[in-house]
Amino acid sequence: MRTEIPKLHQRLQATMIYVTHDQVEAMAMGDRIVVMDNGIAQQDDAPLLLYNEPVNLFVAGFLGSPPMNSSPAP
Repeated sequence: MRTEIPKLHQRLQATMIYVTHDQVEAMAMGDRIVVMDNGIAQQDDAPLLLYNEPVNLFVAGFLGSPPMNSSPAP
């Protein structure tokens, strides 16, 4: 699907919304990504901006593998 959907998008030149819980898939396929928490949009941005400039700890912890460690230093 990661190769077929972008081909279809390119061919149709249409706006598409693709919903996934797989952040790797979203980062690979999306031009823009909305990260949601309990139905509330936390950040709507380009993949690299989400990764490099998360707006809060939820977005920072959600993206990345392994997730970012946001615990305070001892």
